[in-house]
Amino acid sequence: MHLALVIDGTRLRQDGAAVERLAVALVSEGVRVRRIVPAGAADPAYGRLIPHSTFDFAGSALFRRSRLGTLSTELEADRPDAFVSFGPRAFEAAAELAEDLDAGLVAMASRLAEIDATPLRRHADRVDLVAVATAPLALRAAKAVGEALTTVLPLGVAAAPRRHDPVAAAHGIAIAGTGRDDGAYRAVFRALADLAPNVPELQVAIELPEGHDPHLWSLARELGIQRFLNGVSSLESIRPIALSCGTMLLPEPVGGTRSVVLEAMALGRTVVAMDDPQADHLVDGVTALLAQERDAREWAALLSRALGDRALAARIGTEASVRTVARFGSAACAMHLATACEHALRGPSIPFPGPVGA
Repeated sequence: MHLALVIDGTRLRQDGAAVERLAVALVSEGVRVRRIVPAGAADPAYGRLIPHSTFDFAGSALFRRSRLGTLSTELEADRPDAFVSFGPRAFEAAAELAEDLDAGLVAMASRLAEIDATPLRRHADRVDLVAVATAPLALRAAKAVGEALTTVLPLGVAAAPRRHDPVAAAHGIAIAGTGRDDGAYRAVFRALADLAPNVPELQVAIELPEGHDPHLWSLARELGIQRFLNGVSSLESIRPIALSCGTMLLPEPVGGTRSVVLEAMALGRTVVAMDDPQADHLVDGVTALLAQERDAREWAALLSRALGDRALAARIGTEASVRTVARFGSAACAMHLATACEHALRGPSIPFPGPVGA
């Protein structure tokens, strides 16, 4: 089996480390892998082990066919059996390459917004498999391509299980989100303002996505919490620091999974999140603490439990770690992806992991 992993810029920034682990794990399973990444993307340490090609996913549409033709010619001498896309722009390119080279087409998606932005219906006659991170996402994808072509197969995380780490910064919080839901952030910021007098050592790393950062800073100043906020463009840019925080906070539903959140769970960190219908791995009181409303009092109560009740945090962190590693481990995900691709391209059915909604 020879797979080409086509990764657009957005997914590379968000989930680059997870895709890299998947690529290495696929090679360990005996799969030949080629990466197709944006021009200028940093070559990882295993660059010589896994060949790569480049493509300007965000370039002018005027020259798109020409660029795809050049890439198709490059790949023709060593044609992949299937193109596996990560991200809507990657899917567009993968679909055309699969058409040119008469290869299979597989889409992997982790979030609802990604599924909705991916033109699955337009290429439904070409798609061989759509692999998504959770069962609720599979139901959404199945509306576009049908249940027979949809399976639950997440992008994995580091597989070594770890106990809840007491060395983690107990009063460090990492906040992940788009910054678009004003009501959600106002509730969370008010909760932090109420909590701060009782936690003098509180430090917060917060994502301030471009275009929303001035508003969030203004809101933080209004509520008097900017002194302990440390803004970054993305948590992925400070991944080691973000993962060292004892608590990860998600003011808005992710709409599925996000690799940095899964990594925090695998490490036994406490996730406090807005309830997310697409995230069936977040189970209230078991693997996370979930808010049902954009209410400052509810968020303050949850944060007080996460920071103040270490026994509770340890119990939730341990259970989250065990379940995350079992369900999202990179090695298992690579094995399942290879098997699913093999059956999708050459067999009558996809045996893993069962019917949609299972």
